[in-house]
Amino acid sequence: MDNFFGDEIEKVVFISDEQLKDKTSNKLYGKYFKDTNIFNIFPEEIKNRGDFLCDILPEGSKPNNNNLCAIYNGDIIDFYSNGKKIKVEVYSLYQNIFSRNKGILETDVMAKKRAVILGCGSVGSLVAMELAKSGVGNFLLVDPDVMEYHNICRHQCGIEDVGDLKINALTRKLKNINPKVNVISFEGVVENLPKATLDEFCKPEETIFVGCADNRAADVYANRISIYYSSYFISLGFWERACAGEIFYHIPNKGMPCYECALGAGSNMSSRVQANHHVYSNKEDIEAVKFEPGISVDINFITTIGIKLIIDILNSNNKDYIPRLLNNLKQYTIVCNTNNPEIGGEMLEIFSYPLQVTTSLVVGFGKKDCRDKCTCKYELEEK
Repeated sequence: MDNFFGDEIEKVVFISDEQLKDKTSNKLYGKYFKDTNIFNIFPEEIKNRGDFLCDILPEGSKPNNNNLCAIYNGDIIDFYSNGKKIKVEVYSLYQNIFSRNKGILETDVMAKKRAVILGCGSVGSLVAMELAKSGVGNFLLVDPDVMEYHNICRHQCGIEDVGDLKINALTRKLKNINPKVNVISFEGVVENLPKATLDEFCKPEETIFVGCADNRAADVYANRISIYYSSYFISLGFWERACAGEIFYHIPNKGMPCYECALGAGSNMSSRVQANHHVYSNKEDIEAVKFEPGISVDINFITTIGIKLIIDILNSNNKDYIPRLLNNLKQYTIVCNTNNPEIGGEMLEIFSYPLQVTTSLVVGFGKKDCRDKCTCKYELEEK
């Protein structure tokens, strides 16, 4: 392949330092990109998703005339193309992936963090993807649903994933960001999640439960579980057409009301949708509702604010970390995409301008026992 001036573009192999020194491997998988003349050798954890590129020949072998030839040479591997030795660019898989986060997020710290994603639809898939890019190293994905075509316009997964469980499709996406990420998945709802799984996964002050299932009952249950494990909790819920959304978080042992005490199954200020994972509406007769579910850009705007809070919360005990939002947003935040009543009804009139993020809403202890003690009853039970 030649460039504009007729010079041949040099062929290059991208390979991790770990693979370059691996004496147990005898085959290489990945992708060859003809437009760039680059061979990208996939890490061992995702090699089954690549094309077969070549065998690794024993030390002392002569290069063949194939497009790619690999030969062991002492502690490393030499690469050839059409009999000619080619350039090798070695990278450290983990450090290179997260190098651009340096100075903002501590890679080693984030690798220990754990996220329980409760609902792997449009919201949960974005949360998981962004947390993986932030360096979170452990995920527990919980969802019973199958990826379908109507999900594509809002989900982080696509056509190649249709027909598979969302937890499986999302696992592939996370591994494609960080092949070393630890992912556990459960096909079901949070209420059926085995205690043994949670006992093994959850670590105090390292774990956050993220309610993405658009179901208040599930959020109440999940927040209670998070308290049991001395873990953080955050809920992301949406109003009809995703014209607005609600973010609620709970940090244990900080004198905060839990989701049940603060919001219960709803509140006068809330227009959040109750459980139905296919549509966003508070109407009882779903068939009679004439609207389109929230579009991706609206869902993502609200979800992104929630993700920034998650990162702040996960680093709340890190004295060297500078919070982005946690010191400015209350425990209960409403975010709007539009304040036009023609889109979302009269409730939108509470917003002064589009894209408003509330900073003054305060929730308290709704139950008398909790209010008298200024402590969540579930935290008292655990103590």
